Amino acid sequence: MPDDFQRQARRARLRLAGIGFVVLAAVAGGTVAFIHMGGSGSSQASAGSKSTPDPSVSAHPDSAGTEFTPATGRRIGLLKPTTTTDGIGRGFEHSTMGAWSAAVSFWQDLDIIDDVAAEKQWKAIASKDSPATVDRGVSEVRKVREGAGLPPSGAAPDGVSFSTRVRALNVRGLETSGDVVQVWLVYDRFAVLRDKGGDQDPKKGETTYLILKWEGSDWRVTDEPQYKSKLTGPQPYHPDSKPAFQDGWREIANG
Repeated sequence: MPDDFQRQARRARLRLAGIGFVVLAAVAGGTVAFIHMGGSGSSQASAGSKSTPDPSVSAHPDSAGTEFTPATGRRIGLLKPTTTTDGIGRGFEHSTMGAWSAAVSFWQDLDIIDDVAAEKQWKAIASKDSPATVDRGVSEVRKVREGAGLPPSGAAPDGVSFSTRVRALNVRGLETSGDVVQVWLVYDRFAVLRDKGGDQDPKKGETTYLILKWEGSDWRVTDEPQYKSKLTGPQPYHPDSKPAFQDGWREIANG
């Protein structure tokens, strides 16, 4: 593999790994300031549920103790999508578990390098009330492509592929109906270079969020201002943090 390709592939990987990254800029007086650098989304809970997280997330028996951390507490499971559109899973049930499963599935499936593929995927999962979600998601992919020295539009560079794995999540309701929720995600992102195998320098422990709302018969990502204005930041995630566990962070059973 030519040295130039290795340098270009590494530069592309480093830039692309930052898509959707949310920087928790400050935590002071109970207020979290953050900078959202990717397309935001939306999350949602079961019909008739309250705006607080489902008991299985934040109030299962483990949370009664004070010694648990995300690493030692009970992990949560995920539902599988019932259908796939343009390479992204859809068709999650109308429940809190369905909402967090959708958020994890969306974030892991989204293409972070091919802007044409990403546009199709965002259109498949974005709310009809939030067309800006699609525009923002595609724009971020194109900006990062340009920053990595790639054409603003096109497929992944030959010999480079990326994968995203969500490790933990934190669910919070944004409406008393339970039909709009924010899902915070902690994830790792890996690059694989042809003939070089796995990533030796992956991006790990990145944090982002999606806002999902129940629309029609599926969970959809939204950027609508009335929901974004209600966003609250969680405690910083760490697998060995008791405050993180008490705040609602849970690791994923099959993550």
